[in-house]
Amino acid sequence: MEKIPENEIHDRIARFQSILSKKDMDGALLMQNVDIYYFSGTLQTSILFIPREGKPIFMSLKNEERARAESPIQNIVSLKGRKKVAETLKDYGHDQFHKLGIEMDVLPANLYLWLNRHLKADLWENISGEILRLRMIKSDYEIEQFRKASQILRTGFLEIQEFIRPGMTELAVDGRLANIARREGHMGILRMRGWNQEITYAHVLSGESGAVPTFLDSPHGGSGNTPAMAQGAGFRKIKKNEPIGIDFGVAVNGYIGDQFRTYVAGSLSKKLEKAHECSKAILKILSKKAKPGTNCLDLFAIARKKAEQEGLGEYFMGHGKSQARFVGHGIGLEIDEYPVISPGFDMTLKENMVMAIEPKFVFPGEGVVGLEDDYIVTASGLKRITLTDQKIMTVAN
Repeated sequence: MEKIPENEIHDRIARFQSILSKKDMDGALLMQNVDIYYFSGTLQTSILFIPREGKPIFMSLKNEERARAESPIQNIVSLKGRKKVAETLKDYGHDQFHKLGIEMDVLPANLYLWLNRHLKADLWENISGEILRLRMIKSDYEIEQFRKASQILRTGFLEIQEFIRPGMTELAVDGRLANIARREGHMGILRMRGWNQEITYAHVLSGESGAVPTFLDSPHGGSGNTPAMAQGAGFRKIKKNEPIGIDFGVAVNGYIGDQFRTYVAGSLSKKLEKAHECSKAILKILSKKAKPGTNCLDLFAIARKKAEQEGLGEYFMGHGKSQARFVGHGIGLEIDEYPVISPGFDMTLKENMVMAIEPKFVFPGEGVVGLEDDYIVTASGLKRITLTDQKIMTVAN
């Protein structure tokens, strides 16, 4: 298994400590799996304390031995229950806290109340925004993980092109994609940070299934095969001359690749072909416009304007009340990272951000068409990471 390089971990901690110092915080207590993994290199059950100065303290609640094997952090200690947090921190010279950071966007209320009872601080402050802004700038190591994920995605999209046939269920295609992904090294799950947001590794949506809305913050959802999941593939059989939208995600060493392609057995209507060409045109425009210093909300306006100019505005990123208010999102250890190409996200791009850009069109009763690719922000614009051709993928009929 590949571990996060030691220098990568130390650099992340140093940059985070600089943020803590600027905010005049004594430190941060991290309890969410992904944040702990980002700063330590291990996902073992723990509480990670990163002080403003000095070495972090990894307080292990389970599997201390594995944490030591996976993480370069020096201070890894066994914590005999959460009630020992204050005592453990005091042992390392941390017993007076004015302001401490915690992940208020994901920390359960009962744990917040527990912290207030067992660890005294004058002020608790949300540190999640600073962590997410730190994480959105990717290192060379991280970008290499995206490239590995992109190789798996290309393999999956090409192999599934030879597999799909009319009469197959969406679930049969979904199952084959799962087999390919795991065979090639996908770690098994995709992670989301948003409250009550969950996602599968793939949406296989044929015909009208592609226009079925769901709870997921996405332009498409699908009916799934049960209300208990309410998204993704179902028992519907694929038919000729209808769009088959496949949104495929894999993760390598935690880092997520996210891509969408449109398939068809036969041919699509001129309207759907036009929408697909519009998706391609939007990606081309944004690839040139999305440079460091460009505002995310301006990029969304550019994409929407192009869709409206083509007479497709009402179908852009969904339809009706289910229209999604974004056309791109940051990816990394979670699929819903910063930045967001959205009218409500006032942030400028910076070099080495990595984003999934996904202009899609959803037609009630007909389905979803479009493209999604992953890009790095460079000084000259977006550089595509994903490898599959930006075309409608035809299958035998």
